[in-house]
Amino acid sequence: MNFKTIEVKRENETQGRKFKLGVMREYFRIPNNVAVVTAINGNISENNLVQVLKKVAKMHPFIGVRVVIDSNQDAWFTEECDAPLPLKVTRRKSNRQWIDVLENEQKIPFDFEKGPLIRFILLKSDEISDLIVICQHSICDGLSLANIIQDIMFLLSSPEIKVKRIDPVLPVPANFPAVPLQVKLKLLKNKLIMGRVNREWDKQRVLFDDVDYQNIHKAYTQKYKHRIIVEELSRSQTSDLVEWCHQNHVTVNSALSAAFLAGRRSIRGESNDNNHTIQIAVNIRDRFKKPVKRVFGLLAGGIKFEFEYLLDKTFSDNVTLFHQKVQHELNGNKILEPLLGYYISPTLIDGINFATYGRWVSDKFGRYKKISTFIQNKTNKAVAISNQMVNNMPGLMISNLGSVKTQKEYSSLKLDQLHFVTSSSPFLDIVIGVVTVKGKLTLTLNYMEEDNSGALCVELEKIMRKSIEHLNNGINQD
Repeated sequence: MNFKTIEVKRENETQGRKFKLGVMREYFRIPNNVAVVTAINGNISENNLVQVLKKVAKMHPFIGVRVVIDSNQDAWFTEECDAPLPLKVTRRKSNRQWIDVLENEQKIPFDFEKGPLIRFILLKSDEISDLIVICQHSICDGLSLANIIQDIMFLLSSPEIKVKRIDPVLPVPANFPAVPLQVKLKLLKNKLIMGRVNREWDKQRVLFDDVDYQNIHKAYTQKYKHRIIVEELSRSQTSDLVEWCHQNHVTVNSALSAAFLAGRRSIRGESNDNNHTIQIAVNIRDRFKKPVKRVFGLLAGGIKFEFEYLLDKTFSDNVTLFHQKVQHELNGNKILEPLLGYYISPTLIDGINFATYGRWVSDKFGRYKKISTFIQNKTNKAVAISNQMVNNMPGLMISNLGSVKTQKEYSSLKLDQLHFVTSSSPFLDIVIGVVTVKGKLTLTLNYMEEDNSGALCVELEKIMRKSIEHLNNGINQD
C-alpha cells in the first residue's frame, strides 16, 4: 500500500517541561498501543488537516513528548521534542481497509527516545475518509483519543478558532482526594512489602535500553500479528440495549460482558471455559480533586475480579449478578489504591516487561544472550513476577468509552462511525473495545495471531456472533 507521509512540524512553546512516568511506566518500551478510527463523510483537505494537527498538538502537550532516562533510571516525558507528527495519507478503497492498515501499523514500533508517541493516518476519498489515530498507551487512554477526534472535527469546521494549551494532569497521589485511615494503613503495609521486593530486585538488577526494546518488539511482531474483528449494532439494536439496561438498573458494559461470557461458553463448552477472571477499564477523570474532562493522558484505572456465567440462570440474572460485582469493586477507594500505593521500583517494572515480552527473542537478535540469560534466571524477582502475572491474565478484558457526544455536522463534514481498538496479548483471551457514536454501538475483538491457519479467527468470529445473539435474545425475552 503506497502512503504519502507528511511531516507536521509543531510549534513548541514550552521547551523544558518534564513529567515523570510513574504508573505510566508500565507501558514503557512494550508493544502496547490504542487507536481510534473514524469514518468522516465529506472531502477532507490535507492542508487543512495539517494545520488542525498543529493546533491539536498545541492544546495537548503529551501528543508531542518523548522519553528521557535520568541518572537514577527514572523515566520522564519531556516536551523537548523536535520530531514532527507523522501523517500518512493514501487512497481509500473500501469500508474495511482501515482494519488491514491498522493491523500492519501495530508492527511499527514507536521511538521513545525521539518521539512523538502518536501517529495519524488518513485513508482519503472525495466522498468519505477514514482517519486513524494510533498512540502508545503510556501517553493516553481510549477516551483521550475519542476527545482528539472531536477536537479535530471541530477545528476542521472552524479553522479560524485559536486554541489554548490544556495542561496535563497526572494520576499521582497529590491529585487525588485524601483517603481514610484504614486505607492509609493498607498502603503503608504495601509500601513495606514492595520495599522488600525492590531490595531483592536490586541485588540482581538488569537494566534495559532502547536497543533491547527494538529487539523484543521485532521478535514479538514477527511471532504474532494483531488482528481485529469488527461488529456494529444498528441504531435500533443499540437503542433497545440501552433501554433494557435502564429498565433493569444495570450498565451497557455489564450486559456486554455477560453476553461475551455466554458466547464464549456456548462456542467452547463448559470444560474449556475455565478462565473466569474479568478486567474492566475504568475512567478515573471524575475521581481527581478537580474533574479533568478534556485532559489528554492515561487517566484510566481498572478493576479485576472473578465471575462465572451461570447456565442455570437467565441472561438477565447473570447481568444483574455481574453488575452487582462491578459495583462492589468500584466502591470506596479500590480503584485508586494501585495508584496511591505505587511503590514498585521503575527498573523492576522494566524487568517485568522484558521478562514478559522478551521470551520470543531468538539467537538471530543482537541482544539474545542478554535477554535470554535474564529470562532463564528463575530466581530473579522480575522474572518470577512476570510468570505470575502471565498465569493470572484475565479471560475477558473490556474497555468501553461509552457514548461519545458529537455534533450532527461539522460544516461540510459529518462524523459517521467510530471504532475503538485496544491492544492485546498472546496471554489474553477475549479483549473487547466498545464505543457508541450517533446512536450506534461498535465493538472490536482484538487478538494476537501466531500462525496463518485462521483457526483462531474462525473461533473468535463465532464467539463474537454468538455473544451478540445472546445479547439480543436476552434483552428481547424480557
